[in-house]
Amino acid sequence: MSKPVRVWSQDRKRRHGVVAGSFDEAVQKGAAKLGLPDPTSVTLVLEEDGTAVDEDYWETIPAETKLILLSGDEVWKPSPLSVPSNLLFVSDEPDCATDEHQKAHNLLNTIQDNPASVALLSLSDLEIIKDANISTSDSSEKLQELCIEFYVKKKKEAEAMEFVDLLKEHLKGNEK
Repeated sequence: MSKPVRVWSQDRKRRHGVVAGSFDEAVQKGAAKLGLPDPTSVTLVLEEDGTAVDEDYWETIPAETKLILLSGDEVWKPSPLSVPSNLLFVSDEPDCATDEHQKAHNLLNTIQDNPASVALLSLSDLEIIKDANISTSDSSEKLQELCIEFYVKKKKEAEAMEFVDLLKEHLKGNEK
């Protein structure tokens, strides 16, 4: 039987709803929603206390349970000072396929309600908005321009972090 659950990133800034009929499906869909590259290295835990969720425990958790997907060497940590919900980017869109144009409009509507949430959008969501043909109103176009600015900034940051990681690997190789 399928049940809706909430999957959160380790830092609790990205939250998505998924409907899954099994533990494996929850991990697969959650990893895809959160942009985690390797679902096989993901650990699923309860958001409230970090209890590990496995296939058996999955059957006992109720609908709408908040889960955190930990990737690689991430560990569960208690919630930091609560982040006001109006600063979080929460997606209530279904996890079924929607066209990019509709997704861009859904994202822009969310941002219009809370412009600060643009800072919490993923690079892929910002790219969807960047590439969308928005011509509904001046405010939508201005929001799209804001998203493009954030996209450029996040893209540069991601590239810089990738360079730092490569440099670290290189330096580790030279120490041996």
